[in-house]
Amino acid sequence: MSEHLIRTKKIILHILDSTVGAPVLSQKEISDYQEAVDFVTNITQKMLDNDNLKQAFFTDPDNNQIKALCEHFLANAIDFVHLSHSLASLLYAIMCENPTIPIADMICTIVTIDDLPYLGIYKLNYRSNYIHYVQYEADQNVNLLVKQHTVLPGENQKPEEAVLINLDDFSIRILEKEYELNGEKGYYLSRLYLGCEDQLSTAQKAQIIKKVTDKMLKKHRNDDYDSMMKMRKTVTENMDNSKAVVIDNLARELFYDDPGAQREYIEEVKLAGIQDNEVQLSEKIMERKFRTHKLKTDTGIEINFPATYYNNREMIEFINNPNGTISIVIKNIGKIINK
Repeated sequence: MSEHLIRTKKIILHILDSTVGAPVLSQKEISDYQEAVDFVTNITQKMLDNDNLKQAFFTDPDNNQIKALCEHFLANAIDFVHLSHSLASLLYAIMCENPTIPIADMICTIVTIDDLPYLGIYKLNYRSNYIHYVQYEADQNVNLLVKQHTVLPGENQKPEEAVLINLDDFSIRILEKEYELNGEKGYYLSRLYLGCEDQLSTAQKAQIIKKVTDKMLKKHRNDDYDSMMKMRKTVTENMDNSKAVVIDNLARELFYDDPGAQREYIEEVKLAGIQDNEVQLSEKIMERKFRTHKLKTDTGIEINFPATYYNNREMIEFINNPNGTISIVIKNIGKIINK
């Protein structure tokens, strides 16, 4: 997690329940309420640390409602409350036209992140949870369990749908989810609401690399465990040395004896959406996707070990037996811990 300097300047909350016919818009900002400031600061930090966060940009900046509203606000043509009303009403209209989009509260905020100004739009989708309810019957208390359908996400939960618009250069950071829109799954926040094009998130890039590698190893290496371990070791070493995965290097390591497969691998990665040769991945993604290799034998034994142990015979050795079976020898163990 990388800590950012976040200062929350303005906060306002609106209720966007598309089942009641109109948004419930607050007429005043939340002021001098430290719990609200803490909540917004916390959700902003969690958003910035999320591997699903995408960079985006307005596709038609000269004819974009959201960008125009931001410009009017910066020029003092409208105040923050008016800005938030317009932003909430535009989103509410989209929600009414697409009932699969969950109802929610919406926080609009002005924050600075590392001294740069941002407009934050956080959609807090409702969750169902139980609360107690005290009912009086014939002068007696009856404590009941009641299911509440409009509970907001907790302060420790990651935001699911959120937008940060840089008020200096109008670049966008976005977290979003797909919902069914006119019979097809799609992203409504970027496409319908913001009118922007997004770039792949860190998590999406890692998934593409893993998916393409799996596909190519099945095609050219019969999906053997040796090649998969080599891939994880190469990715880990790339990251340790340069903080990036270099696609060309990965292709050469995986298919050292097949230039045609190397070219095919690079092309497959590009077709899947990664155009850059160097791909930045976060430490969290690296730990989850590549640093550990998990094997499961046909006898039901599972083994987890660091990817860097591949080809290190001081730690683990794979022996191909004459009868076609494989023996795995784990070495230099100080002690075994039950888990």
